[in-house]
Amino acid sequence: MHVDSLLKQCSQRVYLLKLLRSQGMSSEHLHQVTTALIISRLRYALPVWAGFLTIDPCNRIQGLLKRLYRAGYIKYYMSFADLSIEVSQDLFNNIQRSHHCLNHLLPACRPLDTLRPRGHNYALPVCHSVLHKKSFIVNCLYRFV
Repeated sequence: MHVDSLLKQCSQRVYLLKLLRSQGMSSEHLHQVTTALIISRLRYALPVWAGFLTIDPCNRIQGLLKRLYRAGYIKYYMSFADLSIEVSQDLFNNIQRSHHCLNHLLPACRPLDTLRPRGHNYALPVCHSVLHKKSFIVNCLYRFV
């Protein structure tokens, strides 16, 4: 449901981009407007909901990104998976700062001599269910360097 409304809103904004292009806006400015109007909308809270999407909504969002690239509204091709990883890494890096409001949700730190190959020093939780693996924080602790 959320993806449907998101894609509907983004399609309306693509129409706005077409109008701006027909009025003579340069490709550099179109890229900036696309980033501000569409990419920022996709990035908003992406680490929270992206892990719970099935293949169909992911493919639909990927199709939107592909359309934006082919039309020349964005300068470089980005996949939905890459966008999701980039946003999650940014959020995880911000959460590690002590003044961040979500910092208290991170697990306890391990001693520095037991640094994990993933690049963080957090003690990983032991859990036997599958649903927790889609959680943003656990996803970041297992995936990012």
